[in-house]
Amino acid sequence: RIVKAATGTSLSEEEKRDMMVAASASASSSSKAVGDSLTLSDFADLFGRLKHKHFPRGHVIFRAGEAGGGSMYFINSGKVEIQTRKGQLVARLQSGDFFGEGSLIDDKNVRFTTARCATPVDVIKIKKEEFDRYIASSSEAKHAIKRKWRARLLKYAKNLIRLQTNVKEKTFKKGDVIYREGDQGKSMFLVNEGRLEVKHGDNDMAIHKYFRGDSFGESSLIFERPRSSTVICSSDTCSLHEMVGSDFLAVLDSHPDAAASLRDMCRKRLFKKAVKKLSLEKNRGLTNADIVAAFHEADLDGSGLLSFDEIKDLMHKMDPTIPEQEIRSLLKFVDIDEDGLISLDEYLRLFRSFEHEEIGRKMY
Repeated sequence: RIVKAATGTSLSEEEKRDMMVAASASASSSSKAVGDSLTLSDFADLFGRLKHKHFPRGHVIFRAGEAGGGSMYFINSGKVEIQTRKGQLVARLQSGDFFGEGSLIDDKNVRFTTARCATPVDVIKIKKEEFDRYIASSSEAKHAIKRKWRARLLKYAKNLIRLQTNVKEKTFKKGDVIYREGDQGKSMFLVNEGRLEVKHGDNDMAIHKYFRGDSFGESSLIFERPRSSTVICSSDTCSLHEMVGSDFLAVLDSHPDAAASLRDMCRKRLFKKAVKKLSLEKNRGLTNADIVAAFHEADLDGSGLLSFDEIKDLMHKMDPTIPEQEIRSLLKFVDIDEDGLISLDEYLRLFRSFEHEEIGRKMY
């Protein structure tokens, strides 16, 4: 009834059901602070101004590279394919999903991907004015959308790499070393099956684990540095897809948005390794309490915030050759509220962000 009054268009029974799914997806958390999800119900107070749109199969809603992206969309029914500039499929969205928010929060206001209707599609269109009104309602709303957009870009980047066919399948047995810390990086890997452990220095404790769908080995190729850790197959067998460095870098050269996301991911991994290394050197473990203790230890002035100099000190304890520019880029990536410092909340999000999500582990 509200949609008909606002748009002059009636919804079918199926569309009504789909809209209820989309609108109630976060009903259980509607009374809480904004999280990392965004649903149509978050725009409830603006609903009368939203526009119902129908697109036929094959219609391109927007194209990668287009300037002036002034809207985002919630899907009521149907499926939308997200493609790269070269037409490669990186995600498939359906009822309850949203897309197009990236150009609204990016200063350049340029579409990063192409959105094409895989089926007839009905959407609710959110114009930039409504979007700006929403994020102006609270700083946390803006930060949540930024985190969600970054996660989405990383998923697209990982899916893009997974779509490449110039890979070699390799099988390892339990205890086999994929590469050692200090080795020259010549390739990167995608985990097809199995479990792998990541170790640093002489400590035998695993500081991270890789599972099916994960990728690793990108950092040494992107930053042109030796391997920063040792990776070992810890399951009975590990099936990996290996892509040589030149092919991997060629993909990044032709997809700069994906390259930027993967660089941020690699910086985040290096920072987490530095924190875990500090914790282990202090004879602590890697529990949540240990990670918090490492934050306070790195916070040399006791301000409750990590400055650039404190982050640089932490990173250089692991590897004194890491360029300052990479550390500044790390700070910019982590610093969601853009105050030039890393708060404990921003710090902790590095350790839980994406780790409990299937980012890049499946195609949507």
